[in-house]
Amino acid sequence: MKIEVVSVESSHRELLPQIVDRIFSVCRNDPNFELKDEMEIVENRMESLKQKIDKQVQLLHQSNELSKDLMQRIEVLSNQNEKKQIELLESLGSDI
Repeated sequence: MKIEVVSVESSHRELLPQIVDRIFSVCRNDPNFELKDEMEIVENRMESLKQKIDKQVQLLHQSNELSKDLMQRIEVLSNQNEKKQIELLESLGSDI
């Protein structure tokens, strides 16, 4: 008979950003913290920059989609143009 011991490892380590967020949270709520106003200004600026970045990413995505669409349209028109040229040459009596 084989006995296996299953050990459940739980990792409760926090990542550095989580720790920093907690420290800033405590500082934000502490009325005696001297840099509270400056911290709010920086946080507002960060939020504004995040929104701008998100908007730019969204515009980039839309641009890529439009570019793909235009390339497909160009390909379709090119194929149609080639077919019309062949038809015209055949109607003029040319052998292709």
